[in-house]
Amino acid sequence: MVSKKALAIGVIVTVVVVVVVVVPSVLLTQKAEFRETFMKKCLEFPKEKHICERAWVLFEQAYVGKDPKTVTPDNYKELFDEFPFTYPCEKTMLWSKTSDLVKLVGKECYFPIGRTLLGHVLDGLFWCGKENSPETFTDFSECTKPKINPYESFWTMAAIRYAQHACKEVKALLNGDVEDPYDTKSFLAESEVPYLDHTKVTKLDVILAVKTKGRPGCNDKSLKDLKSELRKKGIGYDCKEVFRAQLEKCKHEKSADEVCKCQELLKM
Repeated sequence: MVSKKALAIGVIVTVVVVVVVVVPSVLLTQKAEFRETFMKKCLEFPKEKHICERAWVLFEQAYVGKDPKTVTPDNYKELFDEFPFTYPCEKTMLWSKTSDLVKLVGKECYFPIGRTLLGHVLDGLFWCGKENSPETFTDFSECTKPKINPYESFWTMAAIRYAQHACKEVKALLNGDVEDPYDTKSFLAESEVPYLDHTKVTKLDVILAVKTKGRPGCNDKSLKDLKSELRKKGIGYDCKEVFRAQLEKCKHEKSADEVCKCQELLKM
């Protein structure tokens, strides 16, 4: 007869075995799903099919096996060195708190960061690693909990390189219905405007999307601060208010020509 002690040991062993078998399976599935999404979105760029594997390798090595708090923007330097922005630099479109609109008015004629390869692939995804672990984790709250984390660091480096690529007259689509259209804590203020190159960028055109007239609009204090900041850099500034409803009509346009005509709204 088996003693209670032996039976208890057997139960413990069984439980341990189940835990060891199940947990890695869950982790591998999480990583596999993330990689599958990464590759699928990358392959949506016809000209980039041959480099998607390389992009994944460089992206993954930036954060896998590392404590999230130690993953700084510099961790992604090699990724952006090998995959720099290549779109026409005069078609740069910065934005802040207008993610819904920029996808409408940025298509075809401008290149908000979401239309670039790496911007498109990582848009809407969250990721991080753990020290000495080969896995990728995708829980939003866990991955973005530290002030410095793989997600924030990627977009910081992306914003810096994106701003450095810009030239001539740059557009910035901002939200005129919020407290500070030019939020000093935004990627725009911290990682884009400071990195605009005055030897290449002549002017920043702010398109201020508003629901109705009545707010300070282009006279908003935060925008005056933006204008002052640009003046110190030797870059011109202009601002134009456009009704949000007018910009939303762009989503109904089908052909590239029609979209570009719709985007006449963005011209000063």
